[in-house]
Amino acid sequence: MPKWIPERPSYKKERRTVGFMVLSAFLLLFFGRLFGERLPFSHMIALKIPFMAVVALLLPALGYFLYRGEGYRASLRLHLPAARYIPLLVAAFFALVSGSLLLSRLTGGADTLGNTVVPFDTAPPSTVWEMILFFLGGGILPALLEEFFFRGIVTVEYERRGAVRAVLMSAALFALLHFDAPNLLAHLFSGVLLSLLLFATNSLVATAIVHAAMSLLLLFAQHYLNALYDYTGTVQLYLFIFTAILLVSLLFFTRSCARIYRTRDERGLDDPRRAVPYNVQFYTVLDALCDPTVIVCLGLAIAGFVIF
Repeated sequence: MPKWIPERPSYKKERRTVGFMVLSAFLLLFFGRLFGERLPFSHMIALKIPFMAVVALLLPALGYFLYRGEGYRASLRLHLPAARYIPLLVAAFFALVSGSLLLSRLTGGADTLGNTVVPFDTAPPSTVWEMILFFLGGGILPALLEEFFFRGIVTVEYERRGAVRAVLMSAALFALLHFDAPNLLAHLFSGVLLSLLLFATNSLVATAIVHAAMSLLLLFAQHYLNALYDYTGTVQLYLFIFTAILLVSLLFFTRSCARIYRTRDERGLDDPRRAVPYNVQFYTVLDALCDPTVIVCLGLAIAGFVIF
């Protein structure tokens, strides 16, 4: 049984550059949120959401992708999940939705859950074309870009010294980038669950599908979900419904993941991310948290909590 705080082993320090990509995204989104109303199309939510997502997430990610070279693509798991993982994706979706709604309700963030690039008080789309653009640019595109950015590049860079660090760092940075303090726990929960789904299916497309489905649900059904809370009349009934969904879906999700890893072990498909010693992972997590770029990102997130 390893000690909670083991002795620091000797290992070669890493030269991580992914922190600069993450910091670029934080800066772009922070100032985009701060001065976004000055954009010529700031009143058009169907254009503002995808524009901010592309500028803040896609441009830094593409720049880093080009920096790493063409061979980097193979490490991003950009392939479709196997058909046998469909029940796992369904369970992940229900766990993601129910868990996020519960946490957001308990922390007072139900009205802003899903808010990534623009406030929810922005005027909703009023025409069919705006609705289509809102569907694509407000729900699908941000989810795809977030998955490519966090579960793709960020996870790949941090998992070189263990899956634990990859899950924790990608989930924490994902939660902070939303600049949404009331929903910090909900976003952190989502980041962890999506990272676990990534390792189980070995497919970035799988996490993108689940994330996009949840984003669309929040965009178009948030009003009805809030109405359901009011309709139940009591907090206890609302909590009971979504807690039951969460427990059932999480039970299926965790059992399925355990079965997947057990099958891989039986076939001798060793995962080097799981073979990193605990004491090494413990201190490499601390190294990642002490990265100056990560510290600046934390400062920007705190400032965003206050301002936005």
